[in-house]
Amino acid sequence: MKTTRTAAVALTAAAALALSACSGTPADDTQPYEVNFAYLSIAGAPTDELKEAINELTLDELNMTVNLIPISFADYFSKLPLMMSSGDPLDITFVFQQDFGTFINAQYIVNAADYAEQTGDIQEVLGEDANVGKLGDFQIGFPTRKELSSPSALIVRKDIFDELGYSVDDFDITAEDSSGYAKVTEMFGKVKEAYPEMTAYDGTFSMGMQIFSYIDPLGDSGYGVLEDKGQTTTVTNWFESDQYREFAEINREWFQKGYTSQDVATNTDEGHIKMKAGNLFSYITFSNPTGAASVKSLTGYDVELIPISGYGPKSTSTATAALLSVANAAKDKTKAFEFLNWAYTSGEFNDLLNWGVEGTDWVETEPGVAGYPEGKGPGDVSYHNGAVFISPNQFAGHVWEGNPANLGEIYAEANAEATPSQAYGFLFDPTSVAAEIAQINAVYEQYKKQISFGVLDPESGIKEFNDALYAAGLQRVIDEKQRQLDEWLDGQ
Repeated sequence: MKTTRTAAVALTAAAALALSACSGTPADDTQPYEVNFAYLSIAGAPTDELKEAINELTLDELNMTVNLIPISFADYFSKLPLMMSSGDPLDITFVFQQDFGTFINAQYIVNAADYAEQTGDIQEVLGEDANVGKLGDFQIGFPTRKELSSPSALIVRKDIFDELGYSVDDFDITAEDSSGYAKVTEMFGKVKEAYPEMTAYDGTFSMGMQIFSYIDPLGDSGYGVLEDKGQTTTVTNWFESDQYREFAEINREWFQKGYTSQDVATNTDEGHIKMKAGNLFSYITFSNPTGAASVKSLTGYDVELIPISGYGPKSTSTATAALLSVANAAKDKTKAFEFLNWAYTSGEFNDLLNWGVEGTDWVETEPGVAGYPEGKGPGDVSYHNGAVFISPNQFAGHVWEGNPANLGEIYAEANAEATPSQAYGFLFDPTSVAAEIAQINAVYEQYKKQISFGVLDPESGIKEFNDALYAAGLQRVIDEKQRQLDEWLDGQ
């Protein structure tokens, strides 16, 4: 296949050169269009071999080339807005919820509703969820094909878990009943006793930060929410709830007993990075049907997932946590949408973006399933991104080993089981309270880890946190969310 594609690329380039020479000017219809594609990277820079493989594919199928722009979670909030405001070359990017209103008002992104003719395949792939990313009449972009509910789980190393005599059935933890965490506390104690130098619990997320599993956050970091997994229409402050306090108290106990890393409040390494390094037993993250296999592909360890929340609500926030959007900086917006439309259907492109180059970074272990080449693991390949939840359509290509080939069907069933929030389809417009949200963000960043990981005493810390939130304008944000939600509900 590769030989045929390379030959086709050469013929395309030769034809373009011949036409250009005859006319004395570039032939616009045959000159390849370069797509500047910003994507979430957890694997570092793309290799030259990967870039060559993607460009062979896109030249052959679209007469386009791709300039890959990797952006990490840590760099997103500084790098992407700077690229947008500076007018850097950019065609397609992922956009997180909190930036929707800002990017629309600054005219950084294009209204996808104006390009329905170019995005028919996306509509077919996503169905009724294709247009959930609308703020009024402005369609910000398209969701990726992923889970629409966000259950959380405690990820534990299976070797130690088994050695200590535990099974997943020993744990009974739900969003409604946190008493089952006593068993987790007991387990952490045994880990510490058996492995005194090992950290029992670490990472960048705790229960109190896993908002999508417990509430409908109505579009941002939880500043005015629908509690009870979205089964209410009254907007409240979750940080004053009994549930948030319970989570903080549990984490306080873990921190004081030395089960949690003592630098957890300043740590920026995600749990899978610390587990891969070999000295971490567990961390919390969102889970999905690919959970265990995905973690093993990132860490090299077999793991067990202990459910701690059940299915979260199917909310606009989960569906649109990140959208794929076309930037106003795109030189040819029609071609940018054509590329994005193609990306939702190309299994080969999604495989390259997620797993790297076949034969080098991965091999087909069985039909529809990818795995590391024989004798290799996470540290032995040049590229393995694995951020499948933010690639256009992870099910268009191969699933990773440890998962069934029909994983897309399993996801569809899981999405069907999730209970929709009473506000599903509502997207909050934060424009009128942008100043308050900016101040609240600063407060949240100051306190979120301190309280959620138990560094601060919840008795005094939560009150101090909420006082600072209200001083920053939280009540105005809650009132504005309630007003917009009531207006939206009246129109349904």
